Amino acid sequence: MIQLKSVELQKKAKKNEYPFSLPFIQTFDHLTFNKPITILVGENGTGKSTFLEGLATNVGSILIGGESIDLDPSLDPVRPLGDAMKVTWRARTKKGLFFRAEDFISFTKRIAEVRDESKEKLREIKEKDPYSLEVLPYARTVHDLKQLYGEGLEIRSHGESFLDLFQARFKPGGVYILDEPEAPLSPLKQLSLISMIKEMVKKDAQFIIATHSPMLMALPEADIYQIEEGELKNVSFEDIEHVKLTKDFLNYPERFIRHL
Repeated sequence: MIQLKSVELQKKAKKNEYPFSLPFIQTFDHLTFNKPITILVGENGTGKSTFLEGLATNVGSILIGGESIDLDPSLDPVRPLGDAMKVTWRARTKKGLFFRAEDFISFTKRIAEVRDESKEKLREIKEKDPYSLEVLPYARTVHDLKQLYGEGLEIRSHGESFLDLFQARFKPGGVYILDEPEAPLSPLKQLSLISMIKEMVKKDAQFIIATHSPMLMALPEADIYQIEEGELKNVSFEDIEHVKLTKDFLNYPERFIRHL
């Protein structure tokens, strides 16, 4: 199901200031989401991550830690872009999240700190009074974190903990804005992520993804948009520059390497 139908850029004030100074943002006018999966591709610096950040601030996405996106100061530079966007919904939902790979490490550390602090408070309270009801909120925190993330995201490999997070946070009917979710994932783990996304699409979830991964670009029935020369173009999988270059390299690696 497509909950988020379209996004339109209403004004482009302060064109000489970031993020409106980006060529892609200057040419962008309107994007309609016709399929449950929309993929943005393009070289570094083309503005795909900035676009997703602005969209996430506009729709009020939840961050991976569960907090409001309004509380993240790192997104302050793109909030004017989000304010200039007009989004249209088919069915407004609060489910979903905004994910950036760089947020994950700090989130993992924070979860571990909350768990360890709760365990320490449990120990202290039980030492004073084994029957005290004061243990209840701390016990609940430890229990909930274990239900969501097992023994802890930090004790798993980086790629495995990424997948654990997605497994815990993907819910039916949500809108998921993901910026380069493949960053820590091996090709095999990327296939696991693809499987999760396909399963959630069956449960009415919608995904808007910026990626450099040809494997994620191959998600079935996805709309793919490539940022090229500052413009957004709808392309087929076979015509994506990333895909063509990867195929050529894998077929003839020596041709590329000997010129480096």
